[in-house]
Amino acid sequence: MKKNRAALFLWLLLPAFLMLASPGGAGASNLVTQTWLPGDTLFPTIGFTTGLPIFGPGYNAALPRVNALAHPFLTVTMKEVEQQVLPLPAPKTRVWAYEMSDSRTGRVLGPAHWPAVTVEARKGAAATMKFVNNLPSFNPLQPTGPGLVQGLVTVDKTIHWADPFNAPYDNYCIDDPTEPGCGLPFIGSPPAAVHLHGAETFSGFDGGPQQWFSPNGARGSDFYTLGYPGPGEAIYRYINQQEPGTLWFHDHALGATRTNVYSGMAAFYFLRAPGQEPRNLPAGAYEIEAAIQDRQFDTNAQLFWPDGSGAACGTGNADDPCLNGAPPNPTIHPFWIPEFIGDVVMVNGAPWPVLNVEPRRYLFRVLNGSNARFWRMTFGNTGAGEPAPPVWAIGSDDGYLDAPAELSNAFIAPGERIYVIVDFTGLAGQTVTVMNDAPVPYPNGLVPGVDTNQLNMNKVFRFNVSLPLQGVDRSCNPAANGCKRPVRTVRLTDGAGSVAPGVTISKRRQIVLKEWEAAGGPHEVFVNNTSYDGLMSANIEPLFPADGISELPQVGSTELWEIINLTMDAHPMHTHLVQFQILDRQAYSDDPVTGYSAAWEAAFGTAGMAPLPAGCVAGQFCPGYGPPLAYNVPNGDGALGGNPALTPYLIPGSTRAPDPWESGWKDTAKALPGEVLRLLVRFAPTSSPVRTARPGRNLFSFDPTQGPGYVWHCHIIDHEDNEMMRPYKVVR
Repeated sequence: MKKNRAALFLWLLLPAFLMLASPGGAGASNLVTQTWLPGDTLFPTIGFTTGLPIFGPGYNAALPRVNALAHPFLTVTMKEVEQQVLPLPAPKTRVWAYEMSDSRTGRVLGPAHWPAVTVEARKGAAATMKFVNNLPSFNPLQPTGPGLVQGLVTVDKTIHWADPFNAPYDNYCIDDPTEPGCGLPFIGSPPAAVHLHGAETFSGFDGGPQQWFSPNGARGSDFYTLGYPGPGEAIYRYINQQEPGTLWFHDHALGATRTNVYSGMAAFYFLRAPGQEPRNLPAGAYEIEAAIQDRQFDTNAQLFWPDGSGAACGTGNADDPCLNGAPPNPTIHPFWIPEFIGDVVMVNGAPWPVLNVEPRRYLFRVLNGSNARFWRMTFGNTGAGEPAPPVWAIGSDDGYLDAPAELSNAFIAPGERIYVIVDFTGLAGQTVTVMNDAPVPYPNGLVPGVDTNQLNMNKVFRFNVSLPLQGVDRSCNPAANGCKRPVRTVRLTDGAGSVAPGVTISKRRQIVLKEWEAAGGPHEVFVNNTSYDGLMSANIEPLFPADGISELPQVGSTELWEIINLTMDAHPMHTHLVQFQILDRQAYSDDPVTGYSAAWEAAFGTAGMAPLPAGCVAGQFCPGYGPPLAYNVPNGDGALGGNPALTPYLIPGSTRAPDPWESGWKDTAKALPGEVLRLLVRFAPTSSPVRTARPGRNLFSFDPTQGPGYVWHCHIIDHEDNEMMRPYKVVR
């Protein structure tokens, strides 16, 4: 009791202490006064003291899972709630979260929580989910009342976003800095959209960026619903016909994905299929989901979103609360930052948690739910004398691997999932710390454990092998040839860099990833140098005048997508509706004179293409113009996309097959700088045999050519919010 009272006294003194220690450090939000609480200050007192929140039926679970088979009609309500995120005596943290209840009885099945409780669905059993947006808006007259989260997590109105007021988004602050509201964050009815990441679903239920809806009844241009729900509501039906695996749902509102997800809206969605999953997987108390994210907090234990406010923001000093700098071009986008970098590790909404385990095998379904941070994790701090238990991957993203792959590390980008079996057998009495060494931004950013304000980001969470073994561990053993997938994966590749027998490639596309640097740094980030709305890109609009959509794959076809990364960062590229298989990665020459980027820039202003806009010069990169050549004219490689052929610039001997754990079906894959990422993308269910899928034949149990269509994008959500996303439509 004395210890708690002393801790409370220190907590109450901490704001004043930090104000003295960090002059000018106050003010992350433009609307609420905040003082940054450095994670390096927090870790020594709270690291590995909070229990990992566990979902499920096991004896160690504090939160339930929701059985969608027993409750096929669910209501998912978006609410603002208080949650004890930092341990006592810290105040509770205000977050946005999903609450789950039975639509028929109204009984709450899962309390609102960050992250939300896991939904367990059964293959072949549809789940109907009514989404209700009850998020409050910020009230300046009651700044700490309902709506506080909107006041803390700043929405930038100058990017192309889901604006319920339908104001122009074309950087109106540049055109007229005196425009009312210019330079102020959005305050109003919060838009939201719910995307089931990894789902094979009708596009009306995909929860795409233009399918948002707000509590006041405003709706995006692609809004779709079953029935006639009230304002601020939408009803989706997930048919759950795909192969079993680990999906997740999260917010996807146009231009507000990063802020809505940061505020807490995310959850796992398990699709089960007895007989189609590996037999005898660790289950019950031994199957654990782990959503890994990074955050910042203020001295009131509230979320801290560095939007450029405060004298310290952007100084680059050790006390700089923005970590990666202030918004690089505040006269263009006053609050958008290229990548959010946090200084507190969060797992299932808990900081640097700890889990007591038995000396046996556990299955962990791990999600990278961060805005921008990559996690490259090893199990066991061997430098501190800890043991390193054997770890096997048995699945990634939406599905299981044919056979387990032993891992030296688990390396996942935002949006990726990996299922790992960790064997703690023989480690009774030991501790095992999950360590992280991935720089942020990846691969050349701040180094965890080395750089200031990242000194404890090399530690993720800890296992104490302190519980007695309950019974005999009869789960499958990857080391003894167990945990195999019972039905082998339909192969588009052989997993070693070659196209599988019988697979016919209908089209080849070469698409570039390109960043637009303005005076202070990144302004926008593009897929194929094209705005999200292709009608805003001068060389796309004439070729695709109806809606500016350039990727129009035929249902049933298999395409080779070569994603050429011209930026300095890695980008996790994600496709909606379909999964893909990674063929390989290969480096290309980027010599400033003779390399691919030079040839690409030289193609701008080519005769016969759309005129270059004012300010662009022939032979130089023209931001947002679209590709420099005609999209639908095959280049020297026979590839569509409007970019010069890549083959003459490829570096011989640099081709790399996918890692074994990423050789199956995936929906998110890393495109590394200086490389081309090659994907085989098939517009058919993953379970369909190669011989049955052919162009023009729809094998889905719904029509993917109908509805508003889908998107593909970078899953660094700070990037996708500022143009690094493109719509696509499946055609007949």
